[in-house]
Amino acid sequence: MGILDLFFRKPSPEKFAQIAMGAARARGYEGPMEFDAPNFRILMPGSEGGAVNLHNCYHDYCEASRAERRAVVDKYSNLFVQADIPDTFEAARRNLLPVLRTGAFLQAAQLGPLAGDAKPSTGFAAADFSDDTVMLLAWDTEHLTRILDTSQLEKWGVSQEAASTIALDNLRDLAPEQFVQLGANLFASDWNDAYDSSRILLPDLVHRVAGQHPVVMIPTRGRMLLSASHSREDLLTLVSYAQSAIETEGRRVSTLMYEYVDGKAVPYVPLDEEVARKLADLRRMALQEDYAEQKQLLDQGFEQQGTDIFVATYMLVKGDDERIFSVSTWTAGVDALLPETDRIVLGYLDEPGREGRRWNVAWADLVAAAGHLMVRQEGYQLPRWRVRAFPDEAALNALAAE
Repeated sequence: MGILDLFFRKPSPEKFAQIAMGAARARGYEGPMEFDAPNFRILMPGSEGGAVNLHNCYHDYCEASRAERRAVVDKYSNLFVQADIPDTFEAARRNLLPVLRTGAFLQAAQLGPLAGDAKPSTGFAAADFSDDTVMLLAWDTEHLTRILDTSQLEKWGVSQEAASTIALDNLRDLAPEQFVQLGANLFASDWNDAYDSSRILLPDLVHRVAGQHPVVMIPTRGRMLLSASHSREDLLTLVSYAQSAIETEGRRVSTLMYEYVDGKAVPYVPLDEEVARKLADLRRMALQEDYAEQKQLLDQGFEQQGTDIFVATYMLVKGDDERIFSVSTWTAGVDALLPETDRIVLGYLDEPGREGRRWNVAWADLVAAAGHLMVRQEGYQLPRWRVRAFPDEAALNALAAE
């Protein structure tokens, strides 16, 4: 089968990697390349950055029509070509734009193993936006988007605040309002330029469309959802649209709702119990995905270092009442990193006389009773707690009985 035949059906990840590397060669990249299957990326030892992730390209390729697939690969092949950022801020300022990304984006950059002598990107010009989202600065051109780090701003002699102000002005001028109406009070952005979510940073634009007290969601990079009302029905529909966008579009940004206070987007806490539950479930599903990525990166790092630490899994379980909750496990005698979950199951593993003993307790209760045995680790976007010693059985029995 020739490479062109692969454009007419959904290829396996391995075959798609061959397509991507072929496109890189066609673009003129001459350096070494190898497929890193566990992380689904192309390693380029010796090049700046060291790797090109394939997840987004593969998603877009599989979603595209047969006629559009070649264009998708051609577009992403630009990632293999290093474009020089201008030496002066004046030459670069017109291409600055603000971008919103998940905290997991920073996590992957910090923890992800790289090829050759490449170093992880830990100095992005980032600012906290919400509990699950950060604001970054990008240098954007027709074929390539580069996330900027603080060292680049230092080279230009410009502060992060000043650069962010210019980036917001550029975003405001990028294109006129483009929204479609989904219902009497519901609207969805329709720029489809990967900066739809960033436009939550422009309250004047949102107010013109959805009034002075909108509820906003930015589920993906290419989608901003607005509700002009706070009614239960509209907010439930808003969550449903957000979940659908995440499942179909990928490139998740945030699972929170937002409102504007003094011209700034801040998290909105719905008063309706069902809306709050649906929103919390959406957040749990996002956490499961992000914690799984974190676990993979940590496991790889510990294996390379020869460190014996068990990285516990963040799991979702549906209870008898059909509600979703998160759970992890803590095993006696195991040096482990625990994710922060709704509940935790503690027990023994193959210990004579104690096999099968289990305690299912609420996370908050466990921290109150055994927090002195749990050390929160620094530097992780998603909380991880190091545990070595096991809680007292009497305390666990008391917790489990509550």
